[in-house]
Amino acid sequence: MKNLKVKLLIGLVAIGSFLVTSCGDNTPEPAGPKLNFLAGSGYTSGNGDIVAGSAFKVGITASHDVDIETLTITVSYDGGTQVAPLNCTLCDTTFNSTSFTVDFNGTVEATPGYETWFFTVTDKNGNATTESIRLNRTAVPKDIQRVAVNLGNQNASAGSTLSLNNVQSNKLADAAANSGDMDVIHVYDENGNKEFFLGAPGAPKILEYLPSVGDWATKNGTKFRLTSYGKAQFSTWADSKELLDEIGSSAAMVDELTIKEGDVIYVKPASANGRHCLILVSTIGNPGNNDNEITLEVLVEKD
Repeated sequence: MKNLKVKLLIGLVAIGSFLVTSCGDNTPEPAGPKLNFLAGSGYTSGNGDIVAGSAFKVGITASHDVDIETLTITVSYDGGTQVAPLNCTLCDTTFNSTSFTVDFNGTVEATPGYETWFFTVTDKNGNATTESIRLNRTAVPKDIQRVAVNLGNQNASAGSTLSLNNVQSNKLADAAANSGDMDVIHVYDENGNKEFFLGAPGAPKILEYLPSVGDWATKNGTKFRLTSYGKAQFSTWADSKELLDEIGSSAAMVDELTIKEGDVIYVKPASANGRHCLILVSTIGNPGNNDNEITLEVLVEKD
């Protein structure tokens, strides 16, 4: 009986020790300060786009049950190492207060790309909280011009190639000698679905109907993408914002595209001095017409 009592006592001591240890293991670590960004007019409070070179303002509010010792602000440009911004007096500030609200005014880099801003508050015990904002720098929109261009198909006596260097149509007979400047060709599918195409020199449908293009010294790899814009929108644009959006998009592109009236197409040239553009298919001629002419309106940035 005595041995049994001793064993029971040892067991109870072991259980008590386990409970004490378990409670100790579940004790939560001290939480860091709360950190939030102010929303509202004039404030940047989350990820988004911003025109390159523009100023922005972030409202920072922090609170804690112990003193917040420091605020640190760093920035990473285009995925690089975090660095302290130049000439920033707020970016390493001591507060020693349980709460504060302060505005940070910054300026993004002047070239397209992206940057991430990091805001860190640290309490007197070394516990820290970090929040970040990523800003995608977009190019500055410019004034635009629209150029009307007529293109004939493979049977046309008129021009059937388009140079995006000078935004002009060219007769096929003249294009071969200047193939390095040729970006867009129009053909009509006489044998298939009776469709109209814009394509790069060397694209399959182009070579099917214009095999002589295969002998060109240069066959530029122009790319095309049908956009979600319509004719009504196209006519209202006052600057190149929509063009720049398409340039910055990672959506898929092709080397030839079936077209119809009212389509708005983004064209990425491959020629050395070719200009990115948006093309509205204004009209498509009668298939019974040998030239089968189409009328395009080409939107480019002004020089």
